Amino acid sequence: MVNQPTLRQPTFLEAWGQPLGLCLILFMLSYTIGVVQPIMPPLVQEFNSSVGYIQSALVLMSLVTASFTPTAENLSQRLGRRPVLAIALGLFALGLMVIMLSPSIGLFTLGLAGLVGVAGAVLVSTPVALMDTLYRNELAQRYSLVALAIAGVLGALVGSITGGVMAFDFSWRWAFAFELGLIPIIWLLVSPIAVPTPAQTPSIDWLGGLLSVAGFGFTLVGLSLASELGWWQPKGNPQILDFALAPFGISIAPVLIATGLICLGILVFWERQRSRQGEPSLLRLGVFNRRVYTLGLTIGTLHTMTTVGVQFNLFQFIPAVVGLNPVQTSIAVMPSTMAQLAVLLLLVKRRPQFPPRYLLQAGLLVKSVGIAMLMAAVSPPVTSLGLLPALVVMGAGTGLFTTYITSLTFADTLKDQKAEARGVYRPFQNLGASLGRGILGTLLVSLASLKIVDGILAELGQSVAPEVRRNAVRSLQVAIQTLRRSERRDLFAQLPESIQPALKGILQTASIEAMQSTLLVILALCLLCLGLSFLLPKTVKSLEAPIE
Repeated sequence: MVNQPTLRQPTFLEAWGQPLGLCLILFMLSYTIGVVQPIMPPLVQEFNSSVGYIQSALVLMSLVTASFTPTAENLSQRLGRRPVLAIALGLFALGLMVIMLSPSIGLFTLGLAGLVGVAGAVLVSTPVALMDTLYRNELAQRYSLVALAIAGVLGALVGSITGGVMAFDFSWRWAFAFELGLIPIIWLLVSPIAVPTPAQTPSIDWLGGLLSVAGFGFTLVGLSLASELGWWQPKGNPQILDFALAPFGISIAPVLIATGLICLGILVFWERQRSRQGEPSLLRLGVFNRRVYTLGLTIGTLHTMTTVGVQFNLFQFIPAVVGLNPVQTSIAVMPSTMAQLAVLLLLVKRRPQFPPRYLLQAGLLVKSVGIAMLMAAVSPPVTSLGLLPALVVMGAGTGLFTTYITSLTFADTLKDQKAEARGVYRPFQNLGASLGRGILGTLLVSLASLKIVDGILAELGQSVAPEVRRNAVRSLQVAIQTLRRSERRDLFAQLPESIQPALKGILQTASIEAMQSTLLVILALCLLCLGLSFLLPKTVKSLEAPIE
């Protein structure tokens, strides 16, 4: 009797190494965004900069990634995904080294927005395309894409915790060293994946891509810096700002916005010329000419703006009012993320009993209820346990929304546009996250600073000139965003002795009222998403895995 050879069982890495490597790519990208939030104070102090500039670097990174994703997808199809992925990982590593070694905010922005942003254009779309190569079964593809979404959520969560530890116990630069160690591991896991043969694709519109980055970049950076540098009249001392930040005697913010709008105008003219000559046009090719996709992208970006805005403001609010350190704050905010993940996993293989749009709208309503509960929970006495129910409800609503927004957004997207569509969608969510931190975070700090200054002046029974009041508010904004809690305590200790007994109550009242006002704005944005969602289709032909 002939012995039949026994089949060798594949090892863990042979069976799961390749999808794990793809998940690590999106984990790494989300980690990069998440880690910047808790390290902003030491960044601002070391670079003698401001939170506005750090936020602008994040906005630019997201814009560069979103603008170049169609071009990166075109290159991957022309040259092959493996060599383009290798170049992107190398560029990402170079960007991380520039960030870690940067002596100024300029080089930091070059590393984050330039090198990491361009590399991200390849890294956001490649995992989706390669997952489709690994798994042909529709259900397996859905599970694999859900795994990518979860990897993104976990990356942001780990980044927020790691950043808090590194920034205050070691150095913010070490927070990025972790990613350098991931890059060779990712390449070893992903490189064995069999990739399709490069195909002939339309020519690349390089100038259109650059004009889109410049147009949207200048406009959004100008908007993000306007509250700090002034909408027209320059804020601060012009001798300190120099000509570069106050050209022609006005703030640079409107100059940036005008430059961006001019670039967008040139972009429209350039693309019309290409269309008339029969050449591929950036404005007419790809997923952006799909109305439903553009609408879903807008709703998803606004929703991400509200989600990250709440989280970022809680990172500002909880240490100041509850007294927790950054790591404890990350743990206190974690229930929202965990509830979101639980809903995602619960719904991943369930066929919805109701039209997806109704379920998405239910998610927005649940989240709105959670925001209203959070407004009530931040009333005194504020405790991390008291915030828990509101965070869980918000997380559940976010998970329900995230489960179905992707399917509705891709309702009229062609199959061969799937990788590009998902690749563009993710950096736009990063852009929403950056705007949430920049706009809603600045709103919270500005309102709190204004209320603190007015409360102190009222307690002292004094009135000051409007310019003195504005300078005091501006200085307090910088202190809140850059100084540690102990340093802020020392700063307030310098106030007159007569104000000290009432100071704690003034600070707490101002923080709570500012948080409630900001949450009201966030609630309005969430309801705006709900209103826009009525323009989405009720049903879809196939369900897409969520993107986070």
